[in-house]
Amino acid sequence: MQAMPVLARLRGARGLSQRQLAQRADLTVETVSDIERGATTKPYPATIRKLAAALEMDFDELAALLTEPDEVTA
Repeated sequence: MQAMPVLARLRGARGLSQRQLAQRADLTVETVSDIERGATTKPYPATIRKLAAALEMDFDELAALLTEPDEVTA
């Protein structure tokens, strides 16, 4: 069984749906879904910044988690 993607774990830990996270981050649901599925492996820094703000996280912390997914602690 594959581990749950980092962004999905972080989102779920905050009780947010993909749609809710997308709205908070001013992104499309497709963008959130693509990152969670691994279809987008290197999101733009602006996208990470929006997601970090929506998840109330530090940009550097989220950027590191998205590039080092085995170290997530949601």
